[in-house]
Amino acid sequence: MKKRLIINLSLLILLLSLAAIAWLKPGQQISEQPALVPIDIANIDSIRIERAQAETIELNKQQQQWRLIAPLKANALAGKLERLLKISQIKPVSSYPLDPESMQRFGLQAAVAKIYFNDIEVLIGRTESVNSRRYASSSGQLHLLDDTFLHHLTAPLSAYIDNRLLADGAQIIALQTASLNLQRGDDNSWQNKFRPTQSVSADAVQILFDEWRFARAISVNEQLGTETGESIRLQLSNQQVRQFNLIRQQNKVLLVDNNTRLAYQFSLTKYQQMSTLSELE
Repeated sequence: MKKRLIINLSLLILLLSLAAIAWLKPGQQISEQPALVPIDIANIDSIRIERAQAETIELNKQQQQWRLIAPLKANALAGKLERLLKISQIKPVSSYPLDPESMQRFGLQAAVAKIYFNDIEVLIGRTESVNSRRYASSSGQLHLLDDTFLHHLTAPLSAYIDNRLLADGAQIIALQTASLNLQRGDDNSWQNKFRPTQSVSADAVQILFDEWRFARAISVNEQLGTETGESIRLQLSNQQVRQFNLIRQQNKVLLVDNNTRLAYQFSLTKYQQMSTLSELE
């Protein structure tokens, strides 16, 4: 009986030890940590990202629309902003008071990146060797974070730019390319001014305009050269006019915005769909 009692006690101690190990094992404990940045996402209206290996990026929210303001001006890609904002809400695996003298030890003295949500600074340091979690600091605290976000901070500038030619709700009322000059007449019928005797289907015009409204570029980059090509003019219902310089390259085209100098890259096939009226039966 005494032997059985000893065995049962040993098993109980073993189970308690395993439970304690599971509880204390990094990444397995139930985290009651507050979010990395104590600001609700809805109240964040500026983000600044300083990168060790790339240019600094600044974004501002203006009338509920996020825009890049440095190093260039452009609408920001909604998906990228969503992921950046989620970084502010990460709950650390663990947090400790940060001794300023130990910042070098955690890679925070020369941080891989610094990100500011409004005026709150978050430093991103090196990874620890046991579980490959990343050190970060904010508000005088040292944090251990699952390393799933750094690529959003170190991505090339083009990854932050909205790849749509037109914003949501934009309505085209006229389009001019090298082969088309679509205008609506006083009787609301459509005409190609380059071929005034040819009838134009309103449905075909709408299909073509939708190609422009929903067009998403393969990539968007700042055009630094002065290469010239065909001129394209879009007139929108809000009296805004968008003008592009069309540069043809092998199997692709660039639409370079005359104002922003942003070059939107499309496949040649896609641009043909954007510049050809459908033949409807």
